[in-house]
Amino acid sequence: MTDLLVTDNLPARELVFRKLREAILAGRFEPGQRLRERELVNRLGVSRTPIREALRKLELEGLVTTIPYKGPVITAPTLESARQLYETRAALEGQATALFTLRANDGGMERLRASIKDAGRALARRNPAGVLAANNAFHDEIASGCGNALLQSLIANLRDRIVLLRVESLSFPGRRSRSIAEHRTIVRMIERGNASGARALVEQHIMHAWRAARTQLVAQERSGR
Repeated sequence: MTDLLVTDNLPARELVFRKLREAILAGRFEPGQRLRERELVNRLGVSRTPIREALRKLELEGLVTTIPYKGPVITAPTLESARQLYETRAALEGQATALFTLRANDGGMERLRASIKDAGRALARRNPAGVLAANNAFHDEIASGCGNALLQSLIANLRDRIVLLRVESLSFPGRRSRSIAEHRTIVRMIERGNASGARALVEQHIMHAWRAARTQLVAQERSGR
């Protein structure tokens, strides 16, 4: 994790919360990684009190879990919770993609293409966090451009836990490049105006990610992480 400097004109507890949350969602922490107070104090330049308040708030959001005798760690999803999340995500994002295909405008399509280019550049630079950010941007654009506020809200409610699992799936060997290729295929289907085809591709894409994440999670369970 790169140093996080507290410089904004906000209460320390709120800024610490935002900085830590941003770092978690950007993949700068790994699921299961310990969050040691002393290290965070040194990096953020604040006292322990706002650190503890921020960690409690992150725990309420499900991004942090406190383990007895170990302390706070980045939440590591279980196999069962991950399976349920991916199945739900496939259904919601598949529908969002079908609607996006019917309602897409030039701006939305350009942002999708730009996210794919950003992911490719990050992959070439061997920048996993950059690939993750571009991946998130791709899926967020589809959700925001589907034209259904309720569906977008449901996807947003899953977003944080989805991001934690994207860290797992994208860490599977070869998954980053395959994910980018799948995004390109999805965009081509959207460009053709084939809503049902785009829905099917997104559902397949998400379940491919689930299989990659499952392999990573099983390996972690066997190693006792």
